[in-house]
Amino acid sequence: MSSIFRSFPILAIATVFVSCAQPQKVAAAVKAAPAGSSFDQIGKVTFYVGQPCTSQIMFVFHAARSTSAVWLAAPMPETKILTEAAKHQRRVHITGKWRHAKMQGCYYVEVTQVEMQKWFW
Repeated sequence: MSSIFRSFPILAIATVFVSCAQPQKVAAAVKAAPAGSSFDQIGKVTFYVGQPCTSQIMFVFHAARSTSAVWLAAPMPETKILTEAAKHQRRVHITGKWRHAKMQGCYYVEVTQVEMQKWFW
């Protein structure tokens, strides 16, 4: 029991350091299209970790056969589908529009439709 109390200060300090860490710029490698242009790709999504440049961003999209990543923002019905896809590592077909936030270099796709891809096995 006393070993738990001894390790508490170490855990508290580690938590402080982790919370101050800067999130990685995942979409830095993406060449964003002009605002309002269409987006239509198939790939996988993960949850965005960190503090995004705009509050709407909740997911990161990884296109098939590509190393770049795209930030995604979605309304509630699409968010539910994207959450399931991220939890189960499923492929999705996403259509949407490119958006630019007020912060310079903040490009993301506003999802208008998402469809979970079917598994055959």
